Amino acid sequence: MKIKSLKKLSTNAKHNAFTDLCVFKTSLYCCFRQASNHVSSDGLIRINILNVAGENSSNSFIKMANTDLRDPKLTVSPDGKLILLAYARYFADNGQRLITQNLCWVSQDGLSWSAPRVVGPNYWWLWRIRWRAYTAYGFAYNRQANAIDFYQGDPRRTFNKIVTGALSLQKHQLGYPNESDLVFIDKHCYALVRRDADTYTAQLGRSCYPFKRWVWQDLDFYLGGPVMQLLDKQSALVAGRIIHQQQLKTAIFKLNLVTGVASEKLLLPSGGDNSYPGMIIIGRQVYLSYYSSHQAPQQDCKSAVYLAQISL
Repeated sequence: MKIKSLKKLSTNAKHNAFTDLCVFKTSLYCCFRQASNHVSSDGLIRINILNVAGENSSNSFIKMANTDLRDPKLTVSPDGKLILLAYARYFADNGQRLITQNLCWVSQDGLSWSAPRVVGPNYWWLWRIRWRAYTAYGFAYNRQANAIDFYQGDPRRTFNKIVTGALSLQKHQLGYPNESDLVFIDKHCYALVRRDADTYTAQLGRSCYPFKRWVWQDLDFYLGGPVMQLLDKQSALVAGRIIHQQQLKTAIFKLNLVTGVASEKLLLPSGGDNSYPGMIIIGRQVYLSYYSSHQAPQQDCKSAVYLAQISL
């Protein structure tokens, strides 16, 4: 793998972070959070429409008063609609945090968006959804519960829990599972899950349809904000935040889904507050969005969003 180009997508916001990327109607759509800080009550979502050269043609914004919209994710439904998922933290006028909810919006063009719709239960963070045929699936996590639950449905209509504690401290003695991604191969589902307790090691999960029983393999390394795309019937391309020489870096690597062995690692220019990538593969080209503060002055923690084009 080799980086062919690297473009900065973000503009003047103080904090630009938490990206995702998809293809919709032949264009690239990149979403990310813009705010005054890493955690603040003014987080909005910016959606950029790009060509394959990474040049911006137009953009749209979603924002809500006294609400921090976090970690947006994009997906295209089987009937051709663009769906945006995000986690909303509501604040009172005095700054006190109120409830948190998963919200989704629907668009036919990436510019005009529907009103938000609540997806799943309050306080459980539905990190990302992936489609298999006409059904979407995803893990939601709750820090206090030290667990992830598995959901299925259509976020525009109903999204129901089908597995309680698919990975948890209580059942598996593995603390604080949280961010995740899924890929499907025929009747099999593979999951990557970040953890932030005890060994801090990521887990590779395997399940067969209807995906109600999961087996987990410890990957023996830390991985934050994982994103996966299939390469073939036994391997996936994975990107996320890793620990490299005692520093947090954004990396992309190949993962054997049968053995759990990672190989062909490529580090992206990154440092400080960074990662949370989105990734798509078009032919032999990989497009990877991520954020990083490696170019910010030491006295300024300002982070920027980048789009990398990588040749396989």
